[in-house]
Amino acid sequence: MLNPNTPQRDLRAPIPARASTRLAASAEHLATVAAHLTSRDRWIARLLAEHRTLTSTQITQLAFPSRRAANHRLQRLFRWRVVDRFQPYIGRGRAPMFYVLDTTGAHLLAHEDGIDPRELRFRAERSIGIAYSARLAHLHGLNSLFTGLIADARTHTDRAVTAWWSETRCARHFGDLVRPDGYGRWRETDHELEFFIEWDTGSYQLSRFVAKLPGYFDLATTTRIITPLLAVFTTGRREAHARRQLAQHLRTHSRPHDLPIATTTAEQLNRAGTASAELWLPLPHRDAGRCRLIDSHTAWPHLGEPTTGTATSAVSTDTSTVPRLSPPAPMPPFAHHDLTWKPSG
Repeated sequence: MLNPNTPQRDLRAPIPARASTRLAASAEHLATVAAHLTSRDRWIARLLAEHRTLTSTQITQLAFPSRRAANHRLQRLFRWRVVDRFQPYIGRGRAPMFYVLDTTGAHLLAHEDGIDPRELRFRAERSIGIAYSARLAHLHGLNSLFTGLIADARTHTDRAVTAWWSETRCARHFGDLVRPDGYGRWRETDHELEFFIEWDTGSYQLSRFVAKLPGYFDLATTTRIITPLLAVFTTGRREAHARRQLAQHLRTHSRPHDLPIATTTAEQLNRAGTASAELWLPLPHRDAGRCRLIDSHTAWPHLGEPTTGTATSAVSTDTSTVPRLSPPAPMPPFAHHDLTWKPSG
Protein backbone atom coordinates (compact mmCIF):
# COMPACT_ATOMS: atom_id res chain seq x y z
CA MET A 1 0.00 0.00 0.00
CA LEU A 2 1.35 3.41 -1.01
CA ASN A 3 1.08 6.18 1.59
CA PRO A 4 3.03 9.34 2.52
CA ASN A 5 5.36 7.23 4.67
CA THR A 6 6.37 4.84 1.86
CA PRO A 7 10.20 4.81 1.66
CA GLN A 8 12.02 5.41 -1.60
CA ARG A 9 13.42 1.87 -1.59
CA ASP A 10 9.87 0.53 -2.07
CA LEU A 11 9.28 2.64 -5.19
CA ARG A 12 11.00 0.59 -7.85
CA ALA A 13 11.18 1.03 -11.62
CA PRO A 14 7.75 1.65 -13.20
CA ILE A 15 5.61 -1.15 -14.54
CA PRO A 16 5.98 -1.18 -18.36
CA ALA A 17 3.16 0.78 -19.98
CA ARG A 18 0.67 -1.02 -22.17
CA ALA A 19 0.25 -0.04 -25.80
CA SER A 20 -2.27 2.76 -26.29
CA THR A 21 -3.76 4.83 -29.09
CA ARG A 22 -2.55 8.25 -27.98
CA LEU A 23 -2.96 11.15 -30.40
CA ALA A 24 -0.07 13.03 -31.98
CA ALA A 25 0.57 16.54 -30.62
CA SER A 26 0.04 18.47 -33.88
CA ALA A 27 -1.29 22.00 -34.26
CA GLU A 28 -4.68 20.63 -35.28
CA HIS A 29 -4.68 18.37 -32.26
CA LEU A 30 -3.89 21.30 -29.93
CA ALA A 31 -6.81 23.30 -31.33
CA THR A 32 -9.20 20.38 -30.94
CA VAL A 33 -8.14 19.59 -27.38
CA ALA A 34 -8.24 23.25 -26.31
CA ALA A 35 -11.92 23.39 -27.24
CA HIS A 36 -12.72 20.42 -24.99
CA LEU A 37 -10.72 21.24 -21.86
CA THR A 38 -12.60 22.40 -18.77
CA SER A 39 -11.33 24.81 -16.12
CA ARG A 40 -10.72 21.77 -13.95
CA ASP A 41 -8.61 20.10 -16.66
CA ARG A 42 -6.47 23.22 -17.00
CA TRP A 43 -6.09 23.52 -13.24
CA ILE A 44 -4.89 19.91 -12.98
CA ALA A 45 -2.40 20.55 -15.79
CA ARG A 46 -1.04 23.62 -13.95
CA LEU A 47 -0.73 21.63 -10.73
CA LEU A 48 1.36 19.04 -12.56
CA ALA A 49 3.52 21.77 -14.12
CA GLU A 50 4.16 23.26 -10.68
CA HIS A 51 4.41 20.15 -8.48
CA ARG A 52 5.76 17.65 -11.04
CA THR A 53 3.59 14.64 -10.22
CA LEU A 54 0.36 13.69 -8.49
CA THR A 55 -1.24 10.29 -8.06
CA SER A 56 -4.74 9.41 -9.22
CA THR A 57 -5.69 9.22 -5.52
CA GLN A 58 -4.47 12.76 -4.89
CA ILE A 59 -6.16 14.13 -8.02
CA THR A 60 -9.42 12.48 -6.92
CA GLN A 61 -9.08 14.20 -3.53
CA LEU A 62 -8.52 17.54 -5.22
CA ALA A 63 -11.13 17.69 -7.95
CA PHE A 64 -13.47 14.71 -8.33
CA PRO A 65 -16.42 13.20 -6.46
CA SER A 66 -15.20 9.61 -6.97
CA ARG A 67 -12.30 7.51 -8.19
CA ARG A 68 -14.38 6.35 -11.15
CA ALA A 69 -15.06 9.93 -12.31
CA ALA A 70 -11.36 10.79 -11.92
CA ASN A 71 -10.16 7.75 -13.86
CA HIS A 72 -12.66 8.46 -16.64
CA ARG A 73 -11.40 12.00 -17.15
CA LEU A 74 -7.72 11.24 -16.60
CA GLN A 75 -7.88 8.49 -19.22
CA ARG A 76 -9.15 11.05 -21.72
CA LEU A 77 -6.49 13.60 -20.78
CA PHE A 78 -3.87 10.86 -21.14
CA ARG A 79 -5.11 9.95 -24.62
CA TRP A 80 -5.04 13.62 -25.62
CA ARG A 81 -1.44 13.88 -24.34
CA VAL A 82 -2.37 16.56 -21.84
CA VAL A 83 -0.90 14.28 -19.18
CA ASP A 84 1.35 11.24 -19.13
CA ARG A 85 1.44 8.55 -16.45
CA PHE A 86 3.44 5.75 -14.88
CA GLN A 87 2.90 3.16 -12.16
CA PRO A 88 5.86 2.20 -9.97
CA TYR A 89 6.40 -1.21 -8.47
CA ILE A 90 6.03 -1.12 -4.70
CA GLY A 91 7.06 -3.61 -2.04
CA ARG A 92 3.50 -4.48 -1.02
CA GLY A 93 0.15 -3.97 -2.71
CA ARG A 94 -0.41 -1.98 -5.87
CA ALA A 95 0.56 1.65 -6.41
CA PRO A 96 -1.86 4.13 -7.99
CA MET A 97 -1.02 5.80 -11.27
CA PHE A 98 1.31 8.79 -11.05
CA TYR A 99 0.49 11.60 -13.51
CA VAL A 100 2.83 14.20 -15.00
CA LEU A 101 2.39 16.98 -17.55
CA ASP A 102 2.74 15.96 -21.20
CA THR A 103 3.47 17.89 -24.39
CA THR A 104 -0.07 18.94 -25.31
CA GLY A 105 -0.76 20.14 -21.77
CA ALA A 106 2.47 22.15 -21.60
CA HIS A 107 1.88 23.78 -24.99
CA LEU A 108 -1.70 24.72 -24.18
CA LEU A 109 -0.66 26.31 -20.86
CA ALA A 110 2.11 28.21 -22.64
CA HIS A 111 -0.35 29.64 -25.17
CA GLU A 112 -2.66 30.68 -22.33
CA ASP A 113 0.22 32.58 -20.71
CA GLY A 114 1.33 34.19 -23.96
CA ILE A 115 4.55 32.15 -24.11
CA ASP A 116 6.00 30.60 -27.23
CA PRO A 117 6.07 26.85 -26.39
CA ARG A 118 9.58 26.64 -27.82
CA GLU A 119 10.78 29.20 -25.26
CA LEU A 120 9.27 27.13 -22.45
CA ARG A 121 11.86 24.40 -23.12
CA PHE A 122 9.44 21.68 -22.01
CA ARG A 123 10.70 18.15 -22.61
CA ALA A 124 8.31 15.26 -22.16
CA GLU A 125 11.12 12.83 -21.35
CA ARG A 126 12.26 15.07 -18.51
CA SER A 127 8.70 15.26 -17.17
CA ILE A 128 8.19 11.49 -17.12
CA GLY A 129 11.75 11.09 -15.79
CA ILE A 130 10.46 11.66 -12.26
CA ALA A 131 9.42 8.00 -12.41
CA TYR A 132 13.09 7.08 -11.99
CA SER A 133 14.03 9.82 -9.55
CA ALA A 134 15.40 9.02 -6.11
CA ARG A 135 13.20 11.86 -4.79
CA LEU A 136 9.87 10.39 -5.89
CA ALA A 137 8.89 9.23 -2.38
CA HIS A 138 9.88 12.62 -0.93
CA LEU A 139 7.79 14.46 -3.53
CA HIS A 140 4.81 12.15 -3.06
CA GLY A 141 4.83 12.60 0.70
CA LEU A 142 5.19 16.38 0.48
CA ASN A 143 2.37 16.73 -2.06
CA SER A 144 0.13 14.48 0.03
CA LEU A 145 0.23 17.03 2.85
CA PHE A 146 -1.18 19.77 0.63
CA THR A 147 -3.67 17.59 -1.25
CA GLY A 148 -5.01 16.42 2.10
CA LEU A 149 -5.50 20.03 3.19
CA ILE A 150 -7.31 20.91 -0.04
CA ALA A 151 -9.54 17.85 0.30
CA ASP A 152 -10.36 18.97 3.84
CA ALA A 153 -11.17 22.48 2.62
CA ARG A 154 -13.50 21.12 -0.07
CA THR A 155 -15.81 19.85 2.66
CA HIS A 156 -15.71 22.99 4.83
CA THR A 157 -16.76 26.40 3.51
CA ASP A 158 -14.70 28.18 6.19
CA ARG A 159 -11.38 26.56 5.23
CA ALA A 160 -9.00 27.05 2.33
CA VAL A 161 -5.43 26.59 1.17
CA THR A 162 -4.52 30.11 0.06
CA ALA A 163 -0.96 29.34 -1.10
CA TRP A 164 0.93 26.23 -2.19
CA TRP A 165 4.45 26.71 -3.50
CA SER A 166 6.66 23.92 -4.78
CA GLU A 167 10.27 23.38 -3.77
CA THR A 168 11.36 24.64 -7.18
CA ARG A 169 9.42 27.88 -6.86
CA CYS A 170 10.74 28.43 -3.33
CA ALA A 171 14.32 27.90 -4.54
CA ARG A 172 13.89 30.43 -7.35
CA HIS A 173 12.66 33.14 -5.01
CA PHE A 174 14.93 32.83 -1.97
CA GLY A 175 17.28 29.95 -2.63
CA ASP A 176 20.33 32.07 -1.85
CA LEU A 177 19.22 32.01 1.81
CA VAL A 178 17.35 28.74 2.30
CA ARG A 179 15.63 26.06 0.23
CA PRO A 180 12.40 24.89 1.91
CA ASP A 181 10.58 21.85 0.58
CA GLY A 182 7.50 24.01 0.21
CA TYR A 183 5.53 27.02 1.38
CA GLY A 184 1.84 27.22 2.18
CA ARG A 185 -0.96 29.20 3.76
CA TRP A 186 -3.94 27.69 5.58
CA ARG A 187 -7.06 29.67 6.44
CA GLU A 188 -9.66 28.44 8.90
CA THR A 189 -12.57 30.57 10.14
CA ASP A 190 -11.10 33.97 11.00
CA HIS A 191 -7.44 32.92 11.22
CA GLU A 192 -4.72 32.32 8.66
CA LEU A 193 -1.32 30.70 9.10
CA GLU A 194 1.58 30.76 6.66
CA PHE A 195 4.39 28.23 6.94
CA PHE A 196 7.41 26.63 5.38
CA ILE A 197 7.47 22.84 5.23
CA GLU A 198 10.34 20.38 5.54
CA TRP A 199 9.61 16.74 4.72
CA ASP A 200 12.05 14.20 6.16
CA THR A 201 12.26 10.77 4.52
CA GLY A 202 14.66 9.31 7.07
CA SER A 203 17.32 8.77 4.39
CA TYR A 204 19.89 11.23 5.73
CA GLN A 205 21.44 12.34 9.00
CA LEU A 206 19.34 14.75 11.07
CA SER A 207 22.35 17.04 11.33
CA ARG A 208 21.76 17.86 7.67
CA PHE A 209 18.25 19.00 8.53
CA VAL A 210 19.43 21.09 11.49
CA ALA A 211 22.07 22.69 9.24
CA LYS A 212 19.26 24.40 7.30
CA LEU A 213 18.07 26.40 10.33
CA PRO A 214 20.59 29.28 9.96
CA GLY A 215 19.16 29.91 6.50
CA TYR A 216 15.67 30.30 7.93
CA PHE A 217 16.99 32.73 10.55
CA ASP A 218 18.76 34.71 7.82
CA LEU A 219 15.49 34.87 5.86
CA ALA A 220 13.62 36.18 8.91
CA THR A 221 16.32 38.79 9.48
CA THR A 222 16.32 39.87 5.83
CA THR A 223 12.55 40.11 5.44
CA ARG A 224 11.72 41.04 9.05
CA ILE A 225 8.90 38.51 8.76
CA ILE A 226 8.57 35.55 11.09
CA THR A 227 7.33 32.47 9.25
CA PRO A 228 6.79 29.18 11.14
CA LEU A 229 8.54 26.01 10.01
CA LEU A 230 6.58 22.74 9.98
CA ALA A 231 8.70 19.58 9.97
CA VAL A 232 7.35 16.11 9.17
CA PHE A 233 9.43 13.09 10.23
CA THR A 234 9.04 9.45 9.32
CA THR A 235 8.46 7.99 12.79
CA GLY A 236 7.84 9.13 16.35
CA ARG A 237 11.30 7.97 17.38
CA ARG A 238 12.98 10.05 14.67
CA GLU A 239 10.77 13.02 15.54
CA ALA A 240 11.83 12.84 19.20
CA HIS A 241 15.50 12.63 18.22
CA ALA A 242 15.10 15.58 15.85
CA ARG A 243 13.31 17.69 18.45
CA ARG A 244 16.24 17.31 20.85
CA GLN A 245 18.66 18.52 18.18
CA LEU A 246 16.37 21.36 17.11
CA ALA A 247 15.84 22.53 20.70
CA GLN A 248 19.58 22.45 21.33
CA HIS A 249 20.21 24.59 18.25
CA LEU A 250 17.53 27.12 19.22
CA ARG A 251 19.02 27.49 22.71
CA THR A 252 22.29 28.65 21.18
CA HIS A 253 20.66 31.28 18.97
CA SER A 254 20.38 34.90 20.08
CA ARG A 255 16.85 35.26 18.64
CA PRO A 256 15.19 31.82 18.88
CA HIS A 257 11.68 33.30 18.55
CA ASP A 258 12.45 34.31 14.96
CA LEU A 259 11.89 30.69 13.89
CA PRO A 260 8.78 29.02 15.39
CA ILE A 261 8.92 25.25 14.76
CA ALA A 262 6.28 22.54 15.05
CA THR A 263 6.77 18.85 14.26
CA THR A 264 4.71 15.77 13.46
CA THR A 265 5.18 12.39 11.76
CA ALA A 266 4.13 10.98 8.41
CA GLU A 267 2.51 8.10 10.31
CA GLN A 268 0.20 10.45 12.19
CA LEU A 269 -0.51 12.46 9.05
CA ASN A 270 -1.48 9.29 7.19
CA ARG A 271 -3.87 8.23 9.97
CA ALA A 272 -5.51 11.67 10.23
CA GLY A 273 -5.79 12.20 6.47
CA THR A 274 -5.30 15.96 6.80
CA ALA A 275 -2.56 18.17 8.20
CA SER A 276 -5.19 20.43 9.75
CA ALA A 277 -5.84 17.85 12.49
CA GLU A 278 -4.39 17.69 16.01
CA LEU A 279 -0.93 16.56 14.89
CA TRP A 280 1.49 19.39 15.54
CA LEU A 281 3.84 19.62 18.49
CA PRO A 282 5.41 23.09 18.80
CA LEU A 283 8.93 23.56 20.08
CA PRO A 284 9.67 23.60 22.94
CA HIS A 285 6.10 23.24 24.27
CA ARG A 286 6.04 19.46 24.52
CA ASP A 287 4.01 19.38 27.76
CA ALA A 288 1.13 21.29 26.14
CA GLY A 289 0.52 18.37 23.77
CA ARG A 290 -0.25 18.34 20.08
CA CYS A 291 -2.54 20.92 18.56
CA ARG A 292 -4.43 21.55 15.36
CA LEU A 293 -2.59 23.36 12.57
CA ILE A 294 -4.57 26.59 12.88
CA ASP A 295 -4.14 26.58 16.68
CA SER A 296 -0.35 26.25 16.59
CA HIS A 297 -0.04 30.04 16.63
CA THR A 298 -1.17 30.00 20.28
CA ALA A 299 2.25 28.58 21.18
CA TRP A 300 3.84 31.60 19.51
CA PRO A 301 2.12 34.71 20.96
CA HIS A 302 4.56 36.99 19.12
CA LEU A 303 3.35 35.66 15.77
CA GLY A 304 0.77 37.87 14.07
CA GLU A 305 -1.60 37.16 11.21
CA PRO A 306 0.15 37.01 7.82
CA THR A 307 -0.24 40.03 5.55
CA THR A 308 0.54 40.70 1.92
CA GLY A 309 4.15 41.36 2.95
CA THR A 310 5.07 37.71 3.37
CA ALA A 311 8.53 36.25 3.09
CA THR A 312 7.60 35.04 -0.39
CA SER A 313 6.95 38.56 -1.63
CA ALA A 314 9.55 40.41 0.44
CA VAL A 315 12.57 38.78 -1.15
CA SER A 316 13.13 37.34 -4.61
CA THR A 317 16.21 36.09 -6.42
CA ASP A 318 14.48 34.77 -9.54
CA THR A 319 16.61 36.43 -12.21
CA SER A 320 16.21 33.70 -14.84
CA THR A 321 15.17 34.81 -18.33
CA VAL A 322 13.53 31.47 -19.11
CA PRO A 323 9.74 31.96 -19.38
CA ARG A 324 7.76 30.38 -16.53
CA LEU A 325 4.20 29.11 -16.52
CA SER A 326 1.85 30.94 -14.20
CA PRO A 327 1.31 29.11 -10.89
CA PRO A 328 -1.99 27.31 -10.34
CA ALA A 329 -4.66 28.64 -8.02
CA PRO A 330 -4.19 26.92 -4.63
CA MET A 331 -7.83 25.81 -4.56
CA PRO A 332 -9.90 24.18 -7.35
CA PRO A 333 -11.56 26.61 -9.81
CA PHE A 334 -15.03 25.52 -8.76
CA ALA A 335 -17.03 25.57 -5.54
CA HIS A 336 -14.76 23.94 -2.96
CA HIS A 337 -17.71 22.34 -1.17
CA ASP A 338 -19.24 20.89 -4.36
CA LEU A 339 -18.72 17.14 -4.21
CA THR A 340 -21.27 16.39 -6.94
CA TRP A 341 -19.10 17.66 -9.84
CA LYS A 342 -19.71 15.38 -12.78
CA PRO A 343 -17.11 14.43 -15.42
CA SER A 344 -17.49 16.41 -18.64
CA GLY A 345 -17.37 15.01 -22.12
